[in-house]
Amino acid sequence: MSPVLAIDTAGPVIGVAVHRGPPLPPQEVTVRITRGAEEILPTLVDQACAQADVELRALVGIGVASGPGAFTGLRVGMAAAAGLAFALGVPVWTTNSLLPRAQAAGQRGRLLVMLDARKSRVYAAAWDGTALTHPPGDVPPEEALAWVSGAPFRATGEGAEVYRALVEASGGVVHGSAERPGTAALAALAAAGLARGEGIDAVTLQAEYLRDADAVPRDARPR
Repeated sequence: MSPVLAIDTAGPVIGVAVHRGPPLPPQEVTVRITRGAEEILPTLVDQACAQADVELRALVGIGVASGPGAFTGLRVGMAAAAGLAFALGVPVWTTNSLLPRAQAAGQRGRLLVMLDARKSRVYAAAWDGTALTHPPGDVPPEEALAWVSGAPFRATGEGAEVYRALVEASGGVVHGSAERPGTAALAALAAAGLARGEGIDAVTLQAEYLRDADAVPRDARPR
């Protein structure tokens, strides 16, 4: 299988991974940032490719998490993915940022994926095994936890760490690597999707914000 590179900048821990196909394991690099994703992302791309012993020109596609997540981070990640795809002449494959985190945690039993959305809310989705029981939404953490109440469950995503006390009070267990973005899983998903012919032109990429931006253009503000 030809190599695929994946990018996730939806949360404070950003990641890049290269999937080469079995039996070779994916190569993933991650780093926690507070700002400046656009400055460090090219370095992560170089590191992931070097660890995988893959040259950029050998890539056959780019995978990217399209959201939900931090507005600025998503824009940086999608711009980087589009730029690489244009430069290499390869397609892009995209999915929401919660599914790779679910796969990285292992989709067995009830699983809740949460990203911190600020303002006492989370971007969340829930699975029972591989079945999606609640699609991605922008909700209070208590509402998301109600989706998996009544039975043992696990929670992952950096929102699970932020609201660990609520998760545990609801009878849940926070996954041990909750803050990791699951970029290796994203790369594997992208490779499979591209093999099925699901790649798209980078110009058609669209983010899944689930929320309007706080910043409003000056000429759009009420007078």
